[in-house]
Amino acid sequence: MKPVRLWIGVVLLVLGTLLALDALDVLDAGTTVGRWWPAALSGLGVVAMLTQGRVSLGPAVVTGLGLILLADTNDWADEDLIGPVLLIVIGVVVLASVGRHRTHDHLSRTPVALFGEAKSTEHGEHFEHSTVSAVFGGATLDLRDAHIDRSATVDAFAFFGGVDVLVPKGWRVSVGGLPIFGGYEDKTSGNGSLPEDAPLLKVNATAVFGAVDVIDTPSGRAAADG
Repeated sequence: MKPVRLWIGVVLLVLGTLLALDALDVLDAGTTVGRWWPAALSGLGVVAMLTQGRVSLGPAVVTGLGLILLADTNDWADEDLIGPVLLIVIGVVVLASVGRHRTHDHLSRTPVALFGEAKSTEHGEHFEHSTVSAVFGGATLDLRDAHIDRSATVDAFAFFGGVDVLVPKGWRVSVGGLPIFGGYEDKTSGNGSLPEDAPLLKVNATAVFGAVDVIDTPSGRAAADG
């Protein structure tokens, strides 16, 4: 995601400028950064959603978290409200992602793991999009029985949890997103040897103190789920 990297570059440039001004005794960088650093977090979430062209769970939570922290660092709200409001924001966004997403030939339920394990299997003949989320838990989205005409997308969100996206061998995979004290990884085999017209799955991953893995061989949580 080039816009995300661009945003990170801008943030680092601003941070370096503030530190330089601090060294020249023009301003107190510690105070400025201490008050406004959450704005960088919110901006990261907004840029990610603009890049994806829609509001998705992971970037929305990152944006909301940044706004809540910004209110706290600037004393715009009672600090006793920060924790409850954060839980409300996460809860609302997670519940908004629970439901049915239409493909061309069927409706599918998206897996959301809250303090536990969840698994969902897609069987769509014209699969286009799905979401999978894990909040303090583990979730598996099994796409081995799905068929992609050309390309499809998955929005994966791991918040203090782990997500496995299980794909069939023969699919090309492109993974990108927001790793915030977490990470995402394409663990499939043979991606470089696949033809250019092979089905393409794009995974938009947001990992906040968590992990999103794309695999083509069940292991760990995916194997345990069967």
